[in-house]
Amino acid sequence: MKRKVAKFTSIALILAMTISTLAGCSSSTPAEAPKADTPDTSTSAAPDAADTADKSGGAAAVDAEGAFHDTAELVIDYEKAVDPKGADIVDGSFQATPEEKGALATQMVGTQNQFEGMNIGFSQHRIAGSEWYEQLVDFAQAEADYLGINLTIYDANDDMNQQIADVETLINLGMESIIVNPYNSTNVGLDSIIAADIPLTVVNQAVDFSGPFTFVSADVQDSGYKTGFELARYYDEKNGWKDEVKAFVLSSAPQEKESDLRRWGQVMGWTDYMLDKYGKNNLNIVAYQYYQWLPEPAMNATLDVLQANPDIDIIFAACDGGAQGVEAALEQIDRLGDILVCTIDGRKSVLQWIKDGDKGMVCDAFNDPRQMGKWAVYMAALQASGVSTPSTFYVMNDLVTTENVDNYLDPNSTY
Repeated sequence: MKRKVAKFTSIALILAMTISTLAGCSSSTPAEAPKADTPDTSTSAAPDAADTADKSGGAAAVDAEGAFHDTAELVIDYEKAVDPKGADIVDGSFQATPEEKGALATQMVGTQNQFEGMNIGFSQHRIAGSEWYEQLVDFAQAEADYLGINLTIYDANDDMNQQIADVETLINLGMESIIVNPYNSTNVGLDSIIAADIPLTVVNQAVDFSGPFTFVSADVQDSGYKTGFELARYYDEKNGWKDEVKAFVLSSAPQEKESDLRRWGQVMGWTDYMLDKYGKNNLNIVAYQYYQWLPEPAMNATLDVLQANPDIDIIFAACDGGAQGVEAALEQIDRLGDILVCTIDGRKSVLQWIKDGDKGMVCDAFNDPRQMGKWAVYMAALQASGVSTPSTFYVMNDLVTTENVDNYLDPNSTY
């Protein structure tokens, strides 16, 4: 699967880490350039879009391969797509059909070639170094291919000013709809999109913005609550009441609403369980660190915190990338299984740890980039065609535990 993305530089994020499973929210390998003899099957904006982008100050657009070296090749069977043939549009408004609500992440939604020739732009704040973002973008492209949409994607490489410029470029290119995964919950030119009368879809990253848009994500505060509650239940079942349970909160990034919501949910989930059962709370948060969604910083933070607080009982990890860093740290100091961990994302490598049962990984709530990628494109296309879409559209965020992991673990999954 190829796509049109802005140039980005490779980043060696986890060279020091020796555990092969550290390919979580943020992999150490960037997307590779396609071979010259590989046929280009991707959709893109009009032929002069890249040139126009260069002249208007945006990043140059180039083709890039869609799969990481350690990720299964992305193959979409479009014959298994959910095809409502307009059944999800009622009185000019989108209403998901039961089939769409229950669709697997790898099933495309909508009708094939439903929006043939439509031009949609996608400003992604970062792709390089993150397998999660890679999956988000790949499935956005897959859905665009299915619907017949020309999708132009720009990667700002975690540069806020670049993303603002990329958004301006997409506006100048005359996109019929624009998708944005914003940097650091920031208004990266979103008001300019609204001012240009272009429909806006925000995906994944919650943002404080008062303009009209559709937000496609998982309910991450609810996901956090589920994992925190399950961690408390599991701990209580294993240990009974303890007057003090020492916790390390591993939060992803400062000034990010997405990060805040996950953390709040996890702490509330634990607290509610204890209040409901015992009428009091025993949680003592002895350390709090950020890790920027990346395994290596999470590993280093965990090692530092455990050196100062060796008697920590539990760790709240905001995403699977953080959880992978935690597991690497615990393995280094021979503490795997001693400290209980909960996380959010639903990556198969972490689900495998839950199944194995020897690493202290208690639960994980889905935050599937594949679902978000395809639904963001579909919502953006519906808006451009004049269909009213909901202000918030949440994808599945099922909780995976030691008891139901076999229902969710798919060894052949690309995610």
